[in-house]
Amino acid sequence: MHRLDKETSGLIVVAKNDRTHAALAELFSSRQIKKTYIALVQGAVERARGTINTNVGRDPQRRTRMTTKPLGDARAAVSHHEVVRRLANRFGKFTLVRVRIETGRTHQIRVHMASIGHPVVGDTLYGGSGHLTDQVASQAATSKAARRKAEPEKLKLGRNFLHAAQLEFPHPSTGKLLQLEAPLPAELEEFLSRLEDGQAPSGA
Repeated sequence: MHRLDKETSGLIVVAKNDRTHAALAELFSSRQIKKTYIALVQGAVERARGTINTNVGRDPQRRTRMTTKPLGDARAAVSHHEVVRRLANRFGKFTLVRVRIETGRTHQIRVHMASIGHPVVGDTLYGGSGHLTDQVASQAATSKAARRKAEPEKLKLGRNFLHAAQLEFPHPSTGKLLQLEAPLPAELEEFLSRLEDGQAPSGA
């Protein structure tokens, strides 16, 4: 019934017959299906809660990208984000956020978060870092030779830190409210754990 980006994990809805497909399509069209994602973004998101309400369209210069710049084919897109946890350590500043989307545009969360200066970790298409470098060790090594010798620790994820965590919608046949959840996959849990191990002392 809908898609996830190649490097996004989590829940999707699949219809088993035409009747269910039509009923689910109506639920999607009327925005009765609530979709919530977990994302780790770069930088410290200042506000605990916020809404991004900017149209999303295909970037005419780079066709693999979407953009929030005003374009003729841009479509309405609304994302609500809420801070779950903030991290500040030798790898930089990051924010774990919960994002609920009202619409389902291509790359919506990725382009929306990047548009406010907080790209998803691992999302190199929209300015996220493919790997995180120990900034303390990098800054301590003043010369090129020292930097090569120091070899600061790096964390590499190899995908976007974006996960479709929850779906909520009425069952297309019975009307019973379905609340579905998918935990973070092991690779994201491990990456987050390694990142938290480098957490700076409280108040830093």
